[in-house]
Amino acid sequence: MELWKICRAVNNAVRLNMLRVISQSPCCELNVLQTGDFVRLQKAASSQYLKQLAAAGFLDVKRNGRYVVCSCSDSLGTQAGEIYEALKVVFPKSSMQEWTDGVIEKINAFSHYVRIRILNLLQKDGPIGFEQLLVKTELTPKTLRRQIGVLISAGFIEPGTNSGTEIREYRLAGPCDPLSKALIKCLKQGHSLQTVSMRDE
Repeated sequence: MELWKICRAVNNAVRLNMLRVISQSPCCELNVLQTGDFVRLQKAASSQYLKQLAAAGFLDVKRNGRYVVCSCSDSLGTQAGEIYEALKVVFPKSSMQEWTDGVIEKINAFSHYVRIRILNLLQKDGPIGFEQLLVKTELTPKTLRRQIGVLISAGFIEPGTNSGTEIREYRLAGPCDPLSKALIKCLKQGHSLQTVSMRDE
């Protein structure tokens, strides 16, 4: 599965909280009803969200008698595994609101194929100017500026200037926290190169 699809599965406060709850439970597993109770979701919605996490490689799902049990996936070496290990470090024991915003902002930066493409170009070619990015991505200026803004806000790219204050190029920023490092590691492994058209959706 592509990196942006894996990240999209946890680019949601409720699904991210479900993963946190399961990871911090005894034996790192809960059934669908228990997980739904923790995050205040009905069984149908809880089941749907858990299926999305399982499809992305974060959870294993099995039937145990009357119940469907979800456990944290033993996925070391995979992209989902790298991200999950980083998430375990940043999941505090305190309230969800204290960590959701910053974590989701980083995951969101990797949850769209256009942004992955921009990051791949910067990784492969080094610093690139805006006009070059326009040509390579085939995006409109407005769309490219918006996508670059998301990546800058999340701390994954930074603008560079040759002189004065005019932005001449963009380059990858050095990741400093566990989740950012894991996401960049997944990017650098080369599994996330996209072959889809880069035109606006």
